[in-house]
Amino acid sequence: MLMGEHSVVYGYPAIVCAIEQRVTVRVSRLEQREVFIRSEIAKDFSAPLDGFKDEGPLRFVLSAVKHFRPFLAQGVNIEINSDIDPKLGLGSSAAVTVAALHGLTRLSQVDLSPADLHATALKIIRHHQGRGSGADLAASVYGGVLAYSIDQAENKAEIRDLPFPPQLSLRYAGYKTPTAEVLSKIAVDMAKEPSKFTQLYANMGRCTQTAIEAAESLDWSEFAKNMIEYQGYMTDIGVSDDTLDSIIKSAGSALASKISGSGLGDCVVAMGNLPDGFTPVDIAKLGVLIHE
Repeated sequence: MLMGEHSVVYGYPAIVCAIEQRVTVRVSRLEQREVFIRSEIAKDFSAPLDGFKDEGPLRFVLSAVKHFRPFLAQGVNIEINSDIDPKLGLGSSAAVTVAALHGLTRLSQVDLSPADLHATALKIIRHHQGRGSGADLAASVYGGVLAYSIDQAENKAEIRDLPFPPQLSLRYAGYKTPTAEVLSKIAVDMAKEPSKFTQLYANMGRCTQTAIEAAESLDWSEFAKNMIEYQGYMTDIGVSDDTLDSIIKSAGSALASKISGSGLGDCVVAMGNLPDGFTPVDIAKLGVLIHE
């Protein structure tokens, strides 16, 4: 996430990009009507195709299987590998959900457009997390840099491409607070001062929209100013901390730096010159891919 964290779930725009680190999901048929999953993050999973619960560390993939189960004439074998760097705190839930769904479309011969793929993946994420904007899913589906917003009432996403910014780099804080915990904390604070948070989200939305216009004009100096301003709003809603503040301060050689994600840990993203301790990342030009 370059901008739009938190405010995007209230209908304001976000800017999200995909980086060139991937989850690979290999899908094949099994003669017996079972589901077997082998992954680097969990023990091997095996169960009857028509009798399993979508829970545990493989819950997103299992939900994808459950979605396509009516269209599967045989069982399914799934192997999952990831080259996403765990030291950068980049969650792979969106990527593995999109990859699993896309692989299963080929196995079940059910066609999903990119928009349908995104919408189906968003239902799965919300089933498990309670809420979610789907911005990270859009990055996994389409790749590149995207302006993203979603109409919560109609559950309809608006997605369009943006030019690529100068060099991006990341530094992991060394810990991550689960997004659900961060959102719960904000909900408590918002209940105490609703007007304050309503104004903050409006400011975040305006700031992100200005950054979108700057990107479209290739005005990266203005874009950087908006990133810095947005970090101030992240501080105001209470999701920055001493460690994140220190990392951001250390990135003074970059054009701009800010929290990337829900906050209280996870990543700081910098744009421009590579600061000490940051890892450069390449933006993925393409999203989900099929290899046959």
